[in-house]
Amino acid sequence: MQSFNAHYFDGKKSIPKSVTLELHDNFVRVLELDISYGFKDIEIRAKLKNTPQTVSFPDGSYCELDAADFFCLKNDKFILKIESKIRYALISFAVLALFVAFSLTYGAEMLANALSPQIPQSAVEKISAQTLEFLDKNYMSQSKLDNKTQDFIKRRFDKFLNKNADFTLHFRESELFGANAFALPNGDIILLDDLVKLEENREFNGIMGVLAHESGHIVHMHGLKSLVKTSISSAIIGYLSGDFSGFTTALATTAVDAKYSRDYENEADLYAMEMMKNSNIPTKYMADLFDAIVKKYEEKTKISEYSILSSHPAMKERIKKFREDENSQGINP
Repeated sequence: MQSFNAHYFDGKKSIPKSVTLELHDNFVRVLELDISYGFKDIEIRAKLKNTPQTVSFPDGSYCELDAADFFCLKNDKFILKIESKIRYALISFAVLALFVAFSLTYGAEMLANALSPQIPQSAVEKISAQTLEFLDKNYMSQSKLDNKTQDFIKRRFDKFLNKNADFTLHFRESELFGANAFALPNGDIILLDDLVKLEENREFNGIMGVLAHESGHIVHMHGLKSLVKTSISSAIIGYLSGDFSGFTTALATTAVDAKYSRDYENEADLYAMEMMKNSNIPTKYMADLFDAIVKKYEEKTKISEYSILSSHPAMKERIKKFREDENSQGINP
């Protein structure tokens, strides 16, 4: 049995009473008051440096030990020892920081790669359908392109795919998203009017490049991987901040996901280049379309956060990449 000199507070008055706190095999006892508490009913706070340690009881009372004393149960001894040393506390914090950093980067990437293929197709269809329904209700409207243009692009895209994949092309108009296109995990590709209007090639070769790029997102499951990684980062950051739905979590998650977005865009670009090469379509047409996009948005004082320029790698770098790829192929358009 161990005993400690302590100051007892009944939880009602601020005046302490000097007592002896006894540590027995399965309980602690306040000797002068003849009160005992089982181990499962007490709370032992960590001892930091030379500060007094507190032992709290279920009735609201508590004891403060002398600064030189150290109170712990046998199964808590290791943890309390670590918590009482600044050096160990700093090491623990560093380990936690490294774990969080790994989880938000390489760990999230590894889990996304492992879990994405395991998501049932029924869930993928439901997620995609709900996303399209939400966008149609809030941000998009029916396309104003004439039927002849829509039919031509669809036929051109079907021929471009050569029946190698099951994609569905949708035409929409959106003032918010502007000249853009995006893909959903189930194979739906949304092509917006403003992007089609910027195409100068009568065969819509630039649009084919953009659709190939979006096909790359689907083939490489970028949407599902982003969903998994965003969920992981939201859970971790929300747990650490205590805010699972507020601005802090949303902002931090967006910042963490920015690198992944650019990596995926680069991978989709490479996929588009390969598809265009296999179809004998010079990549200059995609570069020309990007030139038109840059020119359009440079005329505006502010680029929308939802524009094709905001979430993609620097457009001029992409234009250079597609022109260099064209030259390396030796294609004479």
